[in-house]
Amino acid sequence: MEIKRFDKRPGCSRLVIHNHVAYFTGHSARPEFKTMKEQTRAVCERYDELFAQFGLKKENIIMMNAYLKDISMIGDFKEVYEEWLAGEVAPAGVAVQAPPSGEGNLLELQFIMAVD
Repeated sequence: MEIKRFDKRPGCSRLVIHNHVAYFTGHSARPEFKTMKEQTRAVCERYDELFAQFGLKKENIIMMNAYLKDISMIGDFKEVYEEWLAGEVAPAGVAVQAPPSGEGNLLELQFIMAVD
């Protein structure tokens, strides 16, 4: 069984692919994005870039994990996230209140995906 690891860092890889499943580490927005909507949009756009880089498809998202600094911001997160999904993709998912890594981050978003 081959395990492929991409963008390896000490103790973590940005992406691991095993047995036709891709596991992303969590991603956050850059510090210049201040609101939950801005950060959600920025992280989703970053995932669009990563999906293109690794030949993955949004419709193959199996699971979404969202870590929100303040769960009361879930409405702003869901508005942008659901627009990004475009109504066609309906992965399993969970959003919880948990402090994302990094100063000023309101959100950390992580996906598990099927690989064609």
